[in-house]
Amino acid sequence: MNLPESVAPSLLPNPTDEQSLKALVLPFTEACPDMHAMAYEVAKGILDKHGIKGIDPDKVWWHRFDNVSVSSPKAFLGWERYPKPCESLTLPQLVVQRFRLSDQEDPGMPDGDGGFYNEGPHASIFNETNEIRMYPRDVLKDFWALNFAQSYREKMERFWPLHSDDFRTLAKLNFLVRALDEHDGARLNNENLKTVIKAVAGNVSWPVSLDMLRAQAPTVDGLRVCALDIGGYQATDILCITDRNGVNILYTPGETQTFHIFTTLLDFHWWLLLQNNYAENRARFMSHFPLSAQLQDDGKIGLNATIDLLYTTWGAYDHHLINQNAEPITGDVFSWLRDSVKARMYSDADLSLHSNGQLRKKMWIGYLNAFVHLFSSMAGLGWPVALAAVGAGIADMGLNIDQAINGSTKAERKAGVVGAISSGIETLFNLPFLRGATELAEVSEASETFSPQDPVTEPVNERPTSPSGLPPIARFAPGPAYAEQGAELLSSFETNEVLDGLSPVSDEGKFAGIYQPANGGSYVLINDSYYLVRYAEALKTWVIIDPANPYSFYRSLPVRLDSAGEWQPINRPGLFGGGKFDGLWPWGRDSTSLPDIDSPPSAYDIPQASREQLKNLAQGGGNKYDLKDYTASLPKPDGSNPVADFKAMRQTLYRDATAFFESNTLPARPEIPTLPARLPYKDIIKKLFRLVSGLVVGENHSSVASKQFLIENMEVMSKQKIKTLYMEHLLTDFHQADLDVFNRTGTMSENLENYLKILDQGHGTDPSGQFTFMEVVKAARRNHIRVQAIDCMASYRSTGMNGVEDDFRQRMMNFFAHQVISADQAARGAHRWVALMGDSHASTWGGVPGVSELEGGISLRIESTDAGTARGIEVDPGRIPTDNFGRPLASVKGDLRLQLDTPPSVVLAETLEKGLRNTGDCVVMNIDNTATLIHRSSDGTIVRTVIQRDSGSFYIERPSWPSLSGRRFPSITDLSTALRLIGLRPVRLAGS
Repeated sequence: MNLPESVAPSLLPNPTDEQSLKALVLPFTEACPDMHAMAYEVAKGILDKHGIKGIDPDKVWWHRFDNVSVSSPKAFLGWERYPKPCESLTLPQLVVQRFRLSDQEDPGMPDGDGGFYNEGPHASIFNETNEIRMYPRDVLKDFWALNFAQSYREKMERFWPLHSDDFRTLAKLNFLVRALDEHDGARLNNENLKTVIKAVAGNVSWPVSLDMLRAQAPTVDGLRVCALDIGGYQATDILCITDRNGVNILYTPGETQTFHIFTTLLDFHWWLLLQNNYAENRARFMSHFPLSAQLQDDGKIGLNATIDLLYTTWGAYDHHLINQNAEPITGDVFSWLRDSVKARMYSDADLSLHSNGQLRKKMWIGYLNAFVHLFSSMAGLGWPVALAAVGAGIADMGLNIDQAINGSTKAERKAGVVGAISSGIETLFNLPFLRGATELAEVSEASETFSPQDPVTEPVNERPTSPSGLPPIARFAPGPAYAEQGAELLSSFETNEVLDGLSPVSDEGKFAGIYQPANGGSYVLINDSYYLVRYAEALKTWVIIDPANPYSFYRSLPVRLDSAGEWQPINRPGLFGGGKFDGLWPWGRDSTSLPDIDSPPSAYDIPQASREQLKNLAQGGGNKYDLKDYTASLPKPDGSNPVADFKAMRQTLYRDATAFFESNTLPARPEIPTLPARLPYKDIIKKLFRLVSGLVVGENHSSVASKQFLIENMEVMSKQKIKTLYMEHLLTDFHQADLDVFNRTGTMSENLENYLKILDQGHGTDPSGQFTFMEVVKAARRNHIRVQAIDCMASYRSTGMNGVEDDFRQRMMNFFAHQVISADQAARGAHRWVALMGDSHASTWGGVPGVSELEGGISLRIESTDAGTARGIEVDPGRIPTDNFGRPLASVKGDLRLQLDTPPSVVLAETLEKGLRNTGDCVVMNIDNTATLIHRSSDGTIVRTVIQRDSGSFYIERPSWPSLSGRRFPSITDLSTALRLIGLRPVRLAGS
């Protein structure tokens, strides 16, 4: 543990406690039952047993079919099948869920009904081109021999007796760390930090100790703690802390933003809608609930359908589905959390490890294919809920769902878990470096009511009305939308059922007025039309549902019998628009959002009347002579000469910039900190922004690392209240209006999109498409960071100027960027920002002060390195760039340098881009343990084709090469010879 000089050792935690906690982590992680990891290893063993090499088990699919199939002598199982499968599981998922009961009784049935393939359910055809040569009946026998369910249960039985106390201790530590982190990011103010800790860990003080973390602490009077409950379905690990005034703070372990404060139930309800308006985020939200919450039996409609009802009740300002059955936790909260996770683990195992047939009869399966895949991956087979509760959730490791579950090796996965938990321990035991030590010392004195603070979301007035009687907020509800009330509202739910002669099943009680035909379903009659309904126990009424999706309540309409015995829609405000808004836009945005105003024009912008004629030049078009000062431009018929005016404007900008640098006094700057080389990126960001309000990222424009750093940490920066990304290359006069629209709406104009594509192509950014200027702009918008141009046509299209010094570009751009940043900070209010620009603009170069010096900020030069050679962050030693002829230029040097290893996917893409220069160039490579032919096609793109095996022979499937497609070759060498005969040229890639 590092000891800051200003803190007395007696006020610091005992370093022995820190080491004792770290010693718990590896044994805990190795022992923790991980269903997906275990199933993955079993699946890999099955593939090895059957001689299937070089393919990831997660990319092997079991498909069952009940549609068109034709016999095929080429296919391994003798069948060619057409889309779509009626059942699809990856091999690890099949290990867990097993085959159907009918397959167990007739082991030959799987061979006739389905097969294994290397493509998912959306493939266009299933035959020898994508078949995995493995008999389903043999895999079924393997399952019987392995008894995966027993192995998993035995690991659970070993884990909990040994690690029950450790789980509780680490879960408590994780709560404290996340609370301090949210306090550091200003999502919890000083008083509320103390209050949430008092509510669940009132025995904790400063300096924190291992004994405090191990000790139990009851909840306190006046602060109610319960698990989140939605319509009677209780979350495993989401805690809701409520004070006597009804203010709620929600704790969501494993998520990037862990604490959420809601002054009213209306705010709470809105937040829930935002967590569930896409298949992907709903899957993530539902992973906090046990699998049993998905069951639809005994009159229950399941969690997914209950969440759908939140959208129905929102329009009526009805919040009773939220925490209606929540029971308060009265003892130690973390003991309850441990017991909840333990019960969830056993419950999920009981459901997941039943036969597929038993489970499938009960589980809802009709929402969205994407949802089914994500939910089964994450909740059923994916990330262990135990790890999220102790500080190793997916978000904690900076990994997305696909990377964490499907993309990492077993070793990487384990290392990520250990690192995430250990990082939390280090944070808590090095707290003097962070804010929060004082508040921890005052926990026992904390108030039992939450104090007012700038809300994370703006308050909503209860039941606001418009002249039409509709609440304005209904227009922005993040879910289903209904254009009108009355007949138009009902028309979209009409069925084609004709139930003439049928009577309602009852005249009273729950089924009064309900029609139930012999072929199934329940219906109500309204204005001579029949509507499909389901009973919603949570609402205590019948609900009209979408006949095209009868398992979902996402589009639904509650109805009731009136006094005349007629069914009527329950009155509620209509919802308009129904857009899916990311984050908290357009309503309920971050309370510290910048004013929504148009960007002010600069004195050097091209006049609006001239922009259309100059657009091609501004976008990089025209020839090399168009920008030369000595090239004359002809005036237009009206006497105007936009090109000449532009050239005059850039001369004016150059003169003004030169005069500015001759007389300007630079602002004071902080002392550049010395940081640990391997400091996590989020901590780098936090520490630098404690010193400055602006960070300038310097790059080589083709660099992957600089853009990767920004893209992967944009959410962290947003959390640190960074509001604007200033970018070189983007022009205030030609792009800012489009950027403002994109910032507000998420809609990117064709003009802006084309320019960003040209920018990426021109600078040769990441050929894999992950870390580009385009993706930086999109990532900023996703995280509510506004993008502001800091170039204009006059500063950017400066090539060809006469009578200027060699450093004219640095002078003009740096000066103009300073003008824009100053004006922007004045117009929108002072706020934190980050800027991306070339490294010769970030800091002083050739005697011209950089933007970091002009703004009193810090410059961070980021560069890519070969895998395994990155040095992390350090004082910048500088680099010497070269000109187009390889001649050295003045050294570029920032305040700090951060090196990132180039990701393998980028290395491969760069190697292919450089190595396959000409049409027909090709190479055979092993990618993801699969032999793959890669070639440059006639349209200039890089195309990959899997080389397949068949009884020792090699072949490819490419119908556009009829002389080669499907033909078997005894060796790769023979296949290469055939490729040469059709015009392909094998090349040797650099480093191979």
